Amino acid sequence: MENPKILIDTTPLLKDLSGVGYVTYQYAKELQKIYPNTLYYYAWFYSNKLRQRALGNYEKAVNLAKKYLPRPYILTHSAKTAIFNYTLFKEKPDIFIQPNYISFPTFFDIPTITFIHDLSHIRYKEYHPKERMEYFEKYLPKSIEKSTKIVTISEFTKQELINLNLCDEEKIEVIYNGIDPKFRPTTQSEFVSVAQKHNLQYQNYFLFVGTLEPRKNLRNLLAAYLQYLKTTNHPTPLVLAGGIGWRSEHFDDLLQKASNSGYVKRLGYVSEEELIALYGGAKAFIFPSFYEGFGLPPLEAMACGTPVIASNSSSIPEVIGDAGLLIDPHDTKQIRQALHQMDEDTVLRKELAVKGLIRAKQFSWESAAQKLSNIIEKNI
Repeated sequence: MENPKILIDTTPLLKDLSGVGYVTYQYAKELQKIYPNTLYYYAWFYSNKLRQRALGNYEKAVNLAKKYLPRPYILTHSAKTAIFNYTLFKEKPDIFIQPNYISFPTFFDIPTITFIHDLSHIRYKEYHPKERMEYFEKYLPKSIEKSTKIVTISEFTKQELINLNLCDEEKIEVIYNGIDPKFRPTTQSEFVSVAQKHNLQYQNYFLFVGTLEPRKNLRNLLAAYLQYLKTTNHPTPLVLAGGIGWRSEHFDDLLQKASNSGYVKRLGYVSEEELIALYGGAKAFIFPSFYEGFGLPPLEAMACGTPVIASNSSSIPEVIGDAGLLIDPHDTKQIRQALHQMDEDTVLRKELAVKGLIRAKQFSWESAAQKLSNIIEKNI
């Protein structure tokens, strides 16, 4: 079909970009180059313009709703469904793309491509609020059944869907996430503003990027780092970039203890421009997450020429290949030893930096969008 009308659920773009929101934006940006007649659905309205910024106090309003409304996920899902169906009726798109797990019930037949990033709500139930669990348990199987195609972001997640009997293999396509070309090595002169803002020294800190929540394994990282501080005379500081997530109280005690050491800095949510500089200015990047459907931060770090320490679990080895130092995320001793290795072995750091740059070049959003376009063409 020539110039089809593509409808994309871009609700995740209404808040600060991270995780699914970031992936949604990258796909929407690339798809509009292929399909100029693209429409964006933002939960409470739709538009032919792609947003890049958060919508006012949207996230604050959502958090209030979650706090005071009974069963907020299900109530908001119902409201979004009604508006979504009105959009279908009025705009008559040719295909719908749901980048965020759960497609809406429709009163009209429309081919639907749904992305499933991971199955942490099944594998690690303790990492999710009860309301989110109820929402996924109720709607995800229906969404999978209704979808024309399911896209996973790794072979690992595809295999999990098959092993859990949630989806037939022939219905699933794998498309790896990409890397924005903006992620590239940072020179020392380019690092000056970040260095001044956060009192950091170029190539003299370990970096973690991600939401501060249990799944990211902050508890073991902080425990290993405190052990590291006891076993070195010249410690490299640890920088944590990312907002506070759900159940951060699980590691609050260690976070406080690590902060009191004087060697741990918490930066909170940072802009993409600042993030690129932080990646490029780090001595090494560490990502000890228990579970990921893909694991974009270590790939971004590699694209910035930074050596990576990462977990040997879930999809992470699939993404990193031999371009990083893989550790058991449950073993604090192994994490500590990896920190020492990166600290002391200049040859290893240079070797992994080169391998990482080569590996990262295999992933691009342009390529990912083209693969998605091929799926679109086959299913309209």
